[in-house]
Order: sequence, then C-alpha cells, then structure tokens
Amino acid sequence: MKKHQDKNWLQIKYYKDKLSITEIAKESEVNLTTISRWLQKFRIRKIRAYKGNHKGPQNPYWGGGRYKDHASGYILSYNPNHPFCNKRGYILEHRLIIEKFMGRYLRGNEIVHHKNKAKDDNRIENLEIIVLGEPNCGEVICPFCNKKFKAG
Repeated sequence: MKKHQDKNWLQIKYYKDKLSITEIAKESEVNLTTISRWLQKFRIRKIRAYKGNHKGPQNPYWGGGRYKDHASGYILSYNPNHPFCNKRGYILEHRLIIEKFMGRYLRGNEIVHHKNKAKDDNRIENLEIIVLGEPNCGEVICPFCNKKFKAG
C-alpha cells in the first residue's frame, strides 16, 4: 500500500504535522489532486463547493464588465438590467453612450454608426444615429462591397 492510501498516515500529516496538500503530495510523490481525493475519500477534508452567486462583480476573475468582441470588433459593456442586453447581460457600448446622451432607449429602427469606421472608438463626437425607414436618413457603406447607399 502506498503512503497516501493510508488513512492514519494522511491524518497525521494533515492534522498533527499541519502540512498542506501540496507538501503532502511532494512527500508521497503523487499529484496534488490525488491527495485531495484521498483526503475526501477518508473524510479527512471536504472539498468545498462554491456558494453564492458568482456572476458579474462577484466572480473572482471579473475584468470590469467591458470587453472587445474580436469577431465583430465592437466593445460590449456589462449591464444586465438593460432591456436589450444579451443573455449574458452585455450590450454594445456605443448604443449605451448614445442612449445616455439622448436620455432614452434606442428604438429598433435606430442604428448607431461610427463616423470614422473604427468600431472601438466610442467617443460621442464619432457616433451618429441612422434611422431606418425615414427619408434622407444618411448614406451607409456596405461592409462587403464598399458601395454607398441610402438606408430608408
């Protein structure tokens, strides 16, 4: 029988000698998870389950609620209370900036356009609203063929 499979040996090392799981693993020349599982099997130490909510700012890996989507190039902000957020609670940051500036939520036919075509440049002077279905709503450049056309 190996050292780490002996209940008495593990109890002495863990409780009496007060060694950490890493130190016990080094001494018995096995992996850290092996010791952890044997300690749990013998009910010497419990593996603690996560308790509580780990969404958003409560998550230990929280990065501030803002990230750049590399597929589209847009910046998304965490705002789970917004009526148009996605299922993860994020919304496009340029839409939030325009909504804050206007003091209301954008309608479904209102599109926010970046004037300098930089999707991550969300300064208010770089953003404009294009309303679909309205005459003279502005020119739009197709991202695939680079042709200009009127949206409306």
